[in-house]
Amino acid sequence: MIIIQKIKFPLITGLIITGIIAGSSVLNFIPVDAVDKLHFLNEIALAIIAFSAGSELYLNDLRSRINSIKWMTIGQLIITFIISSVVIYFVADAIPFMASLPSKAKIAISILFGTIFVARSPSSAIAVINEMRANGPFTKTVMGVTVVKDVLVIILFAICFSISKAFINGDEIGFLFLVILFFELVASFGIGYVLGKLLQLPFNYKIPHSLKAFLIVIIGYGVYVFAYYVQLETGIYLHHEFVLEPLLICIIGSFVLTNYSKHRIEFSELLEEISPFIYIVFFTLTGASLSLQVLYSVFGIALSLFFLRLLTMFFGGLFGVYAANDKKEYRFIAWMPYLTQAGVALGLATIIANEFPSWGNEFEAIVIAIIVINQLVGPPLFKWALNFVKESHTKAS
Repeated sequence: MIIIQKIKFPLITGLIITGIIAGSSVLNFIPVDAVDKLHFLNEIALAIIAFSAGSELYLNDLRSRINSIKWMTIGQLIITFIISSVVIYFVADAIPFMASLPSKAKIAISILFGTIFVARSPSSAIAVINEMRANGPFTKTVMGVTVVKDVLVIILFAICFSISKAFINGDEIGFLFLVILFFELVASFGIGYVLGKLLQLPFNYKIPHSLKAFLIVIIGYGVYVFAYYVQLETGIYLHHEFVLEPLLICIIGSFVLTNYSKHRIEFSELLEEISPFIYIVFFTLTGASLSLQVLYSVFGIALSLFFLRLLTMFFGGLFGVYAANDKKEYRFIAWMPYLTQAGVALGLATIIANEFPSWGNEFEAIVIAIIVINQLVGPPLFKWALNFVKESHTKAS
């Protein structure tokens, strides 16, 4: 890790590379069966990632740029998702693991790729903004869009994931399917609200800081255990699995605490303390689960899909600037802050890999390769955009 830091690689990229080296592809310090046994650590990490995303969605900070945030989010979300999904479907035969799959499976994988392409990294955006001491309308729009997109992408993922499972498992998507999907989303929102109240409990008492952190981790993992239990029991007694979305529940719970309690600042500080340890475990294990040979074989595809995502985000940025009637100077740089990806995108890819083992590893490897490229290219472009709009303040006046 010291070498990674010296050559100024992004931390997440460094952790993934460390995991690959420690995994079965190179040194075998973390064998494949160990990764499987430590799957519960991934679920804890995903809960904390969702809590962190929800804690950034503070409504008071977003109101001043609400119109720009709205149109830029619509542009980035809809244009990126639709164009990338359609293009991937039509070039599916050029992607080895998709080529031999039936048409419905290709549609499923295409919309899953499209969903992950929408995801952005709030932590990376905050890191660049803090480093550049950036402030101004462009910066506020970026922060708002970044966080709102992460909430919407998890809702979009819940819908696309359910549709994909139906396509791949051969289930019929009729009226009953859509009604059940609607109730699953409503239930996830409702449980998320209850979770928001539950998360406040540790902060209502004078207990040690470390115990509060432990309780937050336990509550986050408890969401995954509860969702699994509901899915199992409904499958047995109702002959249909009722699937709750733990990521959505966690992000709604965090949003409720952040906006409707007096514990927002303490909660954010606690997450900042927990996150480094969680991320080290999560990203290292993700790297360890990868095959170096698979990663090498998909890198060319990943590079092509990186440029596809970049192009769709460029058009999304253009749409957002014109629709919100923002400054014309934003037109060609509006996409730059949204390139970097991290925890949420990788978390979604991990869920997909676990659900569809026959092709999920190749899917995850492509997503990780794209994330690595985004981690290297995204932050410098964002810094350049902040300097271009003169909102960086790296030198004291």
